[in-house]
Amino acid sequence: MDKYIKIPMVPGPVSVHPDVLSIMSKDYGAGQLDDSFLLLYRDTENLLQKINEFSGDFIIMTGEGMIALWGALKSTIKPKDKVYSIVTGVFGDGIGDMAAASGAEVKKYSIPFNKTISHIDFEKIEKEIKIFNPKLITLVHCETPSGTLNPITEIGEIKKRLNIPLLYVDAVASMGGVPVKGDQCHIDLLLGGTQKCFSCPPSLAMIGVSARAWDIVLEVNYDGYDALKPFKNIYQVGRPPYTPYWHGIAALNCGLNILFDEGLDYVFKRHKYVAEKCIHLGKKLGLDLFTASDTVNSPTVTAFNIPSSFSWQQWDHILRSKGLSVAGSFGPMAGKVFRLGHMGTQADNDLIEQAFGVISSALSVEF
Repeated sequence: MDKYIKIPMVPGPVSVHPDVLSIMSKDYGAGQLDDSFLLLYRDTENLLQKINEFSGDFIIMTGEGMIALWGALKSTIKPKDKVYSIVTGVFGDGIGDMAAASGAEVKKYSIPFNKTISHIDFEKIEKEIKIFNPKLITLVHCETPSGTLNPITEIGEIKKRLNIPLLYVDAVASMGGVPVKGDQCHIDLLLGGTQKCFSCPPSLAMIGVSARAWDIVLEVNYDGYDALKPFKNIYQVGRPPYTPYWHGIAALNCGLNILFDEGLDYVFKRHKYVAEKCIHLGKKLGLDLFTASDTVNSPTVTAFNIPSSFSWQQWDHILRSKGLSVAGSFGPMAGKVFRLGHMGTQADNDLIEQAFGVISSALSVEF
């Protein structure tokens, strides 16, 4: 079996864009000592604000997306603070557990992992939030283990109506592939990662921080390595709080500019088109979607049930032996679901056709 996969379709880390690889091959200086680093950092922050329609600050931390998830929680909640966690999948459930581990009193609103929140849920959620009166609401935009996409606008409106201090949104697997309207949705903590739609290595995490969130960050005063507070005044101080990953910032800047050069409207349409084609081709071959019929499927990842005649190990082995890499899933979907990641460089018409050519061969069904 080849060490390197010819048809990469895992839902992150995705295939890195060749221009990003090129920019990472250069030598850079010391980010804490070289003034030009902060110019690049500021430009990258501005691009993140623009792509997410978010007027708050963006901080960029060295580490995989989980550092953003943990850092945003620990920087804004104290023991016994109330957190309302909307759970539609593995990551939503995990964020609630992370908040509890940080000392918060957590109330979860959970639905089956093959569904997305609906108007019926909105009514229940608003009633529960009004009674519970949390400091923080958490929501995952794209649940990658399930292949679902949750609406943010309605939750943001509930947050605003009830005057809840903070809305925390995990957009790691949607940012850059799906419109994320940070200000319009009243988001206070907007979390992203580089390894999905930005087609970069898994080296950085980004957090959009609203003015209200900064007030709470300063009041909580958390100072760990994953803390947001040390990034508050980096332009005034003249350097980031610890040695930054200059190569990673340059890569992210390049990845963002690639999307803007392509045109964001076209980028979002490309992701939507490839996702719809993925579902169409899968159904044509007799594959069943994991998601329920009334669910919003994500434009960045699709989850199918593993064909009944295969175990996950058998299915994964035969696809890899033919040059295609897909992903299994986690939690209750483990061993039952396989996923194709069509995000960033992998939201590509030719690539999805190649992938289903392999799947067709594996199923011995004419493509």
